[in-house]
Amino acid sequence: MPAELGTPPTVEQDEGEVEQTPQLQPLNFAQYKYVPGQFAPWRCSPFPAYGPDQLGEYQNHIEQLMQNVNKCDAAARIWEVLQAWEMRLFRRNYHFLNAGWKGWGMFGGSAGTTGAAIMQTQNAMKLFSCNVFGARHKKIVALLSREVPGTQIVAEDEKDPIDQAAAEEAEKYVRVFEHHADLRKRISEAASFFYTDGRVGALTYTVADATRWGTEIADAETPEVPEGVTIGKDTPVRREVTEIFGKLETKVPLMADHEHEMGWIRFQREVGVNKLKAQYPWVRDKIAKQGNVGGMDQIDRLARINVRLAVQASSSSGEAYKNDATETVTFLRPSEYEGISDQAVRDLFYKTFPDGLEVWHAGGQLAFVRNCPIADHAKIVHPYPGDGQNREAIGTNYLPLQKVLNANISLIDRYFRGAIARRFAMEGPLDVQAINSQSNDPAKITPVTLEGLAPGTKISDLTGVEAVPQPNTAIFEFVQWLIQGAPEAMDGGAPAVFGLETSTNEKGTFGEAKLNRDQALQVFSGPWAALCELVCAAGLQAVKSAAKNRVANISASLPGQQRMEIEIGKLQGSVIVHPESLEIPQSLAEQQEQIAALLEQASSVALYQQIVSDPRNLAIFAKMPALSSMGLEIQGADAVEQQQGEFEILMRSGPVPNPQVQAIQQQLEQAEMDPEAQTPEGQQALAQLQQAAQQLPPEVSTVPVAQDNSENHAIHAAITLGMMTSATGRKLKYGDDEQKAAYQNLYLHWKEHVEMMQKLQPPPQIEMKGTVTVDPTKLPPEAQAKAFQALGLQVAPEELQPQEQTHEITEETEGLNPQTGVPTKRKVSVVGKPLS
Repeated sequence: MPAELGTPPTVEQDEGEVEQTPQLQPLNFAQYKYVPGQFAPWRCSPFPAYGPDQLGEYQNHIEQLMQNVNKCDAAARIWEVLQAWEMRLFRRNYHFLNAGWKGWGMFGGSAGTTGAAIMQTQNAMKLFSCNVFGARHKKIVALLSREVPGTQIVAEDEKDPIDQAAAEEAEKYVRVFEHHADLRKRISEAASFFYTDGRVGALTYTVADATRWGTEIADAETPEVPEGVTIGKDTPVRREVTEIFGKLETKVPLMADHEHEMGWIRFQREVGVNKLKAQYPWVRDKIAKQGNVGGMDQIDRLARINVRLAVQASSSSGEAYKNDATETVTFLRPSEYEGISDQAVRDLFYKTFPDGLEVWHAGGQLAFVRNCPIADHAKIVHPYPGDGQNREAIGTNYLPLQKVLNANISLIDRYFRGAIARRFAMEGPLDVQAINSQSNDPAKITPVTLEGLAPGTKISDLTGVEAVPQPNTAIFEFVQWLIQGAPEAMDGGAPAVFGLETSTNEKGTFGEAKLNRDQALQVFSGPWAALCELVCAAGLQAVKSAAKNRVANISASLPGQQRMEIEIGKLQGSVIVHPESLEIPQSLAEQQEQIAALLEQASSVALYQQIVSDPRNLAIFAKMPALSSMGLEIQGADAVEQQQGEFEILMRSGPVPNPQVQAIQQQLEQAEMDPEAQTPEGQQALAQLQQAAQQLPPEVSTVPVAQDNSENHAIHAAITLGMMTSATGRKLKYGDDEQKAAYQNLYLHWKEHVEMMQKLQPPPQIEMKGTVTVDPTKLPPEAQAKAFQALGLQVAPEELQPQEQTHEITEETEGLNPQTGVPTKRKVSVVGKPLS
């Protein structure tokens, strides 16, 4: 049984013989009274863990493998750390830096200096930055994190019912995972590292953490419940979590071009020492006494602490080093075991850790190891293709121009401050001291005595203004270009990307602006595609991890939706996760603009009218900022969400027997035992009951339909019909018996809503409008006279004798029927006497 507790399997030889190999005893958590996730988060795995005591002499061989990782690409690693470190400081508006043996330090800082001394030095030297680099970062991160990239999940084997069931359940699960893992924030973090670092690493695990999410009851229905977990007992809640890392936090073989070429991947992050002690109590006494993993990782740690504390590296408080320790996980592929010189030990590693090795360190102390494929948890992506792993970031090209911008703005500032012209005056004729003591008021007159001076001396001969250098006007244009022109030239983010005009001469129609914006967005298609790849990988890893490590089925409520139920047992199949689209999604403002145009043209375009009237689109309209921000309610949107929530129940099973039919059958069974049932009256009553049962459907849907107008039956029916005709509905319709039963459940639910809608809203009676034509000549004379009187004609009966009818008289009348109020038109033709 896979678990945190267990033993590795025995190994079979090719000849079929079982070889007895040295067995490592796994770590026994109960020995330390440790419940994974009770007091600190624990990253779960179906494989057993081995601590230092369990490894014994084999711990030295693991440390030997770690030394190979520590020393790999040492000089190149320092270089990529310095690059990412500098760009992160520039993003935070720390632009005036010095490089030393401890990496980047702020100008004005040295050993023992404080932050106040650094600020005082930079203020005195007028070192003020114009942080366009950081402003670009905010814009581009906002652009790339508009929304979480959509995914499509399909069965790896479409003919395998287990894979099909896994794909259907995974479609629901990824929606919960997106909410619980806060993928929107993770995407923002990845986009930020794309701008400054150029490489992003992601770790996805099932994490048990009672302090964060509470506890849950372990469910016997979940497959392979880990040992140490008691069914029906509270245990720390487990959820899938994705963490994002940049270059400073990830170390990979820099010569590799692709992830599958990497023999190892390392992730590092600083964590509180006490938290690490709670996570790994079997090594708690050794965590605070050890340094980091290998001396080559020291500059990585300095960089991470520096950019987080935002202080001079050399003056970082020793308290930070004391209270925080580095938590490290290193993934090794099986091929890395070849670094072990001892053949017997190498064979043991191949057999005990056949998929790869997962090595965790806490503050430099080995915490535990376990079997693990790299692809189950780790993912490395880049915004752009390139050579090796130290690739350029989005902001790489603009960083030098940011430095030039800072230098030129400082130069202009020195011009304004230092090139202020001084005034001069001749002592004697002018009392300079008295003049300086006076206020410079144009209403006052300063007396001047010119006696003793050469004839014709003027005031202008006694005063003067210093000639000072003036800045070249080109420098102002250059600075303006560095702020507005250079960024898009260097990182490709044209103003049209952010909805701005490149110049006043390029104003055009909305269609032209949209075309310019779409074309400009293509520059960021590479980073967006990388984010899509990252989300797909994290989603697939989360599905697999949940299937292996969850101890209870998932019951979750998502914003605006009803509670979702996910059966972990159905996630056991194999699925493939594809990106829904590689196109950068539109912003909400752009979507709202297009929807407004669609609504405006709906009255004249039949297709748009169909889109607007489709109830499935009500939820989309309700999310538009112009409506949601005003608190306006879209009539019927709640009914759409209600029905979509009911699908989670309807698609879980087939229909159920009609309770009304069951009740009638019970009455019939009870009546057969009653002697009065044998009487003619009893037989008649039984026949009526049987007839009533036959008129009722034998099965009904698992979600009862309201028998009154408390539900909008028209919307519920339309939404259900849309599900039936969708790709999911078609898959159910032609799937296995269980899927066909679920489709039948949907069909009955739709039918019940339609029937109830017709019952509550019977068709209105149509008022018939028409005319009746009668030939009065076919009637007797008395009847003809009465008919003419009804039409307003006075004709005596004797005048209507047949022998007197010699010609035809036609009269038309129009008006309202006095009884019905309906407009009528009558035309009457008769034959009268000949005219004289």
